[in-house]
Amino acid sequence: MVDETVVQAYVPGVADGGLRPAVVARAYRALAPVHREILTETVFRERSVNEAAVTLGLSVDEVKVRVYQALCALRTALG
Repeated sequence: MVDETVVQAYVPGVADGGLRPAVVARAYRALAPVHREILTETVFRERSVNEAAVTLGLSVDEVKVRVYQALCALRTALG
């Protein structure tokens, strides 16, 4: 589970006051599990696409697609 402190540290726009951490954390929690999983691996755990692919048992291309889809879903959730 992501908390507001983690969001503030890792999500652009939060630290400079553009977004409230609680809003981003709520949007993150509203994502589909597959989207939360890929963002957790690549953003919060700071794994490369290759590392995330190995960890999750996916191809590099699939990781890239999921990251893209997850970021689109997060943008939509943030409205």
